[in-house]
Formats: sequence, C-alpha cells, structure tokens
Amino acid sequence: MDERKRDSIIAYLRSRMVEFGITERALAEALAEAPVVTPPPSFTKTNGTHGAPKARRPMPQLPSLPHSAGGAEPIFRNANGDTWDGLGDMPEWLKRAVHAGQDIEFYRV
Repeated sequence: MDERKRDSIIAYLRSRMVEFGITERALAEALAEAPVVTPPPSFTKTNGTHGAPKARRPMPQLPSLPHSAGGAEPIFRNANGDTWDGLGDMPEWLKRAVHAGQDIEFYRV
C-alpha cells in the first residue's frame, strides 16, 4: 500500500472515530481483548496428511461423437449431444439457435 493511500485510510478512520465517539484508548483496549484471528486456510487441496498435495484424478474422457446415418463425422454438436454432419438440411435445433442470434461456429466440433 502506498503512503498516500495509507494516510487517506487513517484520516478516514480518525474521522469515523470522532463521529462515533471512539477514543484511541477505547480502540486499543478493544483490540487487546479481541481474539487472535487465524489466516484463512490455504486453497491448495491436500490429502489430509501433513499438508501433502492431493493426488490428482485423471480427467474423464468425453464420449465419442455419434456418426450420422451416412457415416460422416459430425461437424456441429450442441450441449444435448445432438449432432449434424453438415450434409442435407440443417436440423431444427441448429436452425433455432442461428435464428436466435447464436453464431453457428459456436457449435463446431
């Protein structure tokens, strides 16, 4: 924290103390009585044995994409698993998405 910010915060705190009638002595006494606050726990995942890092599980594999009736690889896929290989008419799910303003490239596999 730079010096100006620190001074600004101190000035703000002093003005609030005056506003609420808090003296420096009362503040010091309250701080002396306050329980010691421990720092928040680390965000590193451990396995519970003396802070050793937790073993990582392998990432699950995505299911393979289904092939179209013609055997072509799917080119587009939505979150429900519907696919289209780009051959023939555009399926309704993709038409609705494009008409709603979604870019067709969003669905490209």
